[in-house]
Amino acid sequence: MTNAPPQLTDVTALARNRHRADLDNGMFLQTLVADDIQDRLSMVNRDFKKIAVVTGFPKIWRDRFPEAIIVPDTDVLDLTSQSHDLIIHALALHWANDPVGQLIQCRRALVEDGLLLTASFGGQTLFELRSCL
Repeated sequence: MTNAPPQLTDVTALARNRHRADLDNGMFLQTLVADDIQDRLSMVNRDFKKIAVVTGFPKIWRDRFPEAIIVPDTDVLDLTSQSHDLIIHALALHWANDPVGQLIQCRRALVEDGLLLTASFGGQTLFELRSCL
């Protein structure tokens, strides 16, 4: 008997759907979030030199943060311990099999005074869409 955690996300279906969204140019939510993150960072009185972005859509984020390391949102994040002053977890936490584990991994990858920004869907997000479905 194994003690493997339950798999909450079908990663094969997720990859297929992400590919289709990318082809159909259905990236408006990612674009809005990237714009919002840039706007929020413009209000921070600090320059970030070692940025990592955790995302399933690297193209949008690479265009906005060309100096950043783009990290796929796999179960084990490819982040080095205490090596980033800014980590952006971009609309991918809700797909994680272990969201708390991913937050812990991000915390370990931050330098002492580093900043973690997560963009995720809130309780009333897309309420109208859920109502009509």
